[in-house]
Amino acid sequence: MNIEERKERLFELLADQTLFGLNEQESSELNELQIEFPEFKNDNSFEKAALAISLGNLNTNNAMPQNLQAQILADADKFFESNVEVAENTVEQEKYVSSGALPTETPNADIRTITYDSPKPSFMQWLGWGFAALACIALVANIWLTRVNPNTDVVTNPTPTATPKKELTPAEKKQQFLASVNDLIKTSVASPDEKNKELTGEIAWSNTKQEGYVTVKGLPKNDKNKETYQLWIFDETQDEATPIDGGIFDIDENGEVIIPINAKIDVKKPKMFAVTVEKPGGTVVSKRDKIVALAKVEA
Repeated sequence: MNIEERKERLFELLADQTLFGLNEQESSELNELQIEFPEFKNDNSFEKAALAISLGNLNTNNAMPQNLQAQILADADKFFESNVEVAENTVEQEKYVSSGALPTETPNADIRTITYDSPKPSFMQWLGWGFAALACIALVANIWLTRVNPNTDVVTNPTPTATPKKELTPAEKKQQFLASVNDLIKTSVASPDEKNKELTGEIAWSNTKQEGYVTVKGLPKNDKNKETYQLWIFDETQDEATPIDGGIFDIDENGEVIIPINAKIDVKKPKMFAVTVEKPGGTVVSKRDKIVALAKVEA
């Protein structure tokens, strides 16, 4: 590669280093090129350009005061003017030195040879400084907007909304219950006087989990304004006059219905389950004059 090609390769590696990073081979190649072109060893124009581009994406919804905007633009003009003058003076001095000529207005001036060790600023360096100036302007604008408008809505790393868990149906809950217990008590449900031939079902209960389900089919729908169904659990350790309240429920549809058992106190040795018809809201002590279903636990 000739000098221009090697210099273009140097610019390419500097840009890749800023944007993506370099591997070991590319870093070695960059070091060799920077030794050949030492004026670019500490060049940071690419980093400044990248910073300017990133700051260019700032969201500024509110207008900046005109006096502040005018001051920033004036400072930017001074910056570029000074650099342009320096560049022009440098070019003129080089012309005089290379030609051996002196300015006409100083004919008797002492002629001295001027040696410049530093290379002329490259186009890429000027481009980097230009982007850096723009970045400073954007940074000042952002600081002003942030301080004047502290309540500006900025969304950073929003907390993800947890997906609500699916509510299991009574049938799914019963299935999980049956698969998780080792002391399952199961008994069939029947009509106490055998008048309701359509009544079928079962009761599943676990003393360990104090959990259970009534599965019944054939109970008629009840008028919630007049009555409700209530489950009673007769325990061997409990007086039969005061069975354990297992909760109330309503029948809203025909077909099979699954009702979770809600025992008010711990059940130890259940021997029978009964369903009665009670007033809305249930009762503490049942008259047991309307028993519609029974399930006896076999010893």
